[in-house]
Amino acid sequence: MRIPISCFFFLLCYLGVGQSINAQGDRGLPQVQPLHKIKLSLLGLTYQWEKPVSRKSVLTLEGGVAGGMSFSAGSISGTAFRYAIVPELGIGFKNYYNLDKRFRKGKSIDNNTANFLATDLFVNGNPILSSGNITAREAVGLTIAWGMQRSLSSKLNFEWQAGVIGGTDFSDWVVAPNLRIAFSFIAGKK
Repeated sequence: MRIPISCFFFLLCYLGVGQSINAQGDRGLPQVQPLHKIKLSLLGLTYQWEKPVSRKSVLTLEGGVAGGMSFSAGSISGTAFRYAIVPELGIGFKNYYNLDKRFRKGKSIDNNTANFLATDLFVNGNPILSSGNITAREAVGLTIAWGMQRSLSSKLNFEWQAGVIGGTDFSDWVVAPNLRIAFSFIAGKK
């Protein structure tokens, strides 16, 4: 498990350092803002901090409760709907790749309004609430996603992202599609 996690952190450093070097020649172009956000999604409530590490990239730290659900149908087992709400901590990286394009077109870039590529490393605790037919346990995983963040007002963002999530509870591995839709209240900008 140490090799994939260390590779993840080397990737973060490479992207952050590479963009810092490239940003030196980009005088007058916008920079991402540090944000403190309270995010509400379909099955989750988290606090997230976006800390700039380069002109267009942020390191994210997140904590709260997150949820997941699944539906399956089989000829032998019938249908099953499952859900779980778990405590979650995560660290991630977002690159707002079209920030310059939006700025040049005169579009809003407030509250880091742009499209992004993201990766998150997370740790989940035991479920707080779950369906009776689920055996969720503590887990660690990685999400890789593409998404958009749009400012609805000076204090409210809308965000969605789609990608792939992989994780393990150290006995089973799971890889699945991932879709997140959330509203974020901007609690601070420093």
